[in-house]
Amino acid sequence: MPSLRFIKLANVFEQLERTTSGNKMREILARFFKTVPKKEIDIIAYLLLGQIASKYEDINIGMAEKMVLRSIAIDSGRAEKEVSSTFKKLGDVGLTAEKLTTKSKPTLTVAQVFNTLHKIAAASGPGSQEFKIKTLAALLKKASPKEARYIARIILGTLRLGAGDMTLLDALAIAFTGTKANKPKLEHAYNICPDIGIIAKTIAIKGLKGIEKIGVTVGRPIQMMLAQRAKSVQMIKEKIPGVIACEEKYDGERVQAHFDGKRIILFSRRLENTTNQFPDVVEGLKKSIKAKSYVIEGEVVPIDEKGNLLPFQILMQRRRKYDVELYVKKIPVCLFLFDLLFLNGKSYIHKPYPERHKALQKIIKPTKRIKLANRKLCKEIDCIEDFFNWCISHGAEGIIAKSCAPDSTYKAGVRGWLWIKWKQEYQKLADTFDLVVVGAFYGKGKRAGTYGALLCAAYNHKLDRFETFCKLGSGFTDKQLAELPKKFAKYKIPHKPARLLVHKDMKPDVWFTPAVVVEVLGAEITRSPLHTCAVEKGQGLALRFPRFVRYRADKSPEQATTVKEILDMYKERK
Repeated sequence: MPSLRFIKLANVFEQLERTTSGNKMREILARFFKTVPKKEIDIIAYLLLGQIASKYEDINIGMAEKMVLRSIAIDSGRAEKEVSSTFKKLGDVGLTAEKLTTKSKPTLTVAQVFNTLHKIAAASGPGSQEFKIKTLAALLKKASPKEARYIARIILGTLRLGAGDMTLLDALAIAFTGTKANKPKLEHAYNICPDIGIIAKTIAIKGLKGIEKIGVTVGRPIQMMLAQRAKSVQMIKEKIPGVIACEEKYDGERVQAHFDGKRIILFSRRLENTTNQFPDVVEGLKKSIKAKSYVIEGEVVPIDEKGNLLPFQILMQRRRKYDVELYVKKIPVCLFLFDLLFLNGKSYIHKPYPERHKALQKIIKPTKRIKLANRKLCKEIDCIEDFFNWCISHGAEGIIAKSCAPDSTYKAGVRGWLWIKWKQEYQKLADTFDLVVVGAFYGKGKRAGTYGALLCAAYNHKLDRFETFCKLGSGFTDKQLAELPKKFAKYKIPHKPARLLVHKDMKPDVWFTPAVVVEVLGAEITRSPLHTCAVEKGQGLALRFPRFVRYRADKSPEQATTVKEILDMYKERK
């Protein structure tokens, strides 16, 4: 079967862009997946997410707005000033490319576009910028106006169709198994292999039997297991009978380290390759871990000269492309290891926690930079509380209580009661939530010219949608407030996101595609007729007195606090 014509994919992009219904979006995708060549379904899946590879592959096209505008100028034969003027009027590079592209008949194939984008991404070194610009210009010369619109947006990462990984999994289940009911099987495989291209090609060619055989591969991240939160220490004992492993909970950046026998790769919770940010951690692992191959997890935490734990905000300075070595010295870190998922060719994700931890202990030689997470085995509440108090005095956030039962396997991507987090703020009235920004309201008075408040939502994992939970307007510094329009400019869309449930009377001045996660402190969860979180009989849940704490760049929108978590908290505290 020949390569799919790119115009067919562009037509689907256009349909999705105009769709404000999540269900309609799934129907469009499922219908489309049935028609595409199975050999190309992986690259089509990537492109539908505005990507040319999985996130963990760390492949960046590396073209800025000005570079794409230069490519448009070469393609159209227009002066760069004229192209810039058109861009200023339209406010979108994609629309600029569409308006100025002269070719009318579409001839491009998906394979041509995909391969050219990879060629652009691979270019580096002296002369690479000019090569990228000219290569894109040559591609645009072959593109119709509509194709040019979407090629430019893919290049700049501004496709913003509203579909997420879970949306595609729904559509793949419908297209190739006939029912959305099989989505959990695809999601389980995706949690072990978070590569939408591999999942799409496997289900299309090998069906559910192929999906069930997908396992751990060193060098490919595994979605990280998550913890539930408890309302009290007593609840921990109720949920985890028997021996409880209490581990110190660190306020750092979670890391999954992979070693294939030759090189070490570090992945973040968002599955991003962070190896270059932490060369000191890589060197520390080389000295501390003795194994032929492994996948292990831990938390990178900033420390002072005496080894004391420092706040997360300090660690954020290590998120950089340049001056990495300078900041390695300026902000030293320690990796506290707590789990092992793969060792010497053997997967451990189906092994109980005590067996995984014992195997981890055997291969680690603790150093100043690589240590086992502090932990204590407890049977009684007094023991848990004593360890919790020690952790707080030590500068940690609290504890993670872990089951030691025979069924305490590693549940990739799942938030369950095998792990329970208990933090210091849970002892107070206030709670923190990781919420997704989906809109903004213009400011008035002193806040004129910026946004006065952000509309924030929680994620409904079961329905793959975002549900509004609060309007966030406090906690920002003057500088943060002034920067809001610029920070969110790239996420602006002209209509409500397709996967957002919002009350008709809660319409913001600006809509955003769900992308940015913020940590929010709140005093109380109440019922509200204006919010849609866990809506029931016209009343949703809302957060009272929300206050901005920080941006959570380490979390994706789908890793935000879930609607179920919020509903459980509300019921427990009634």
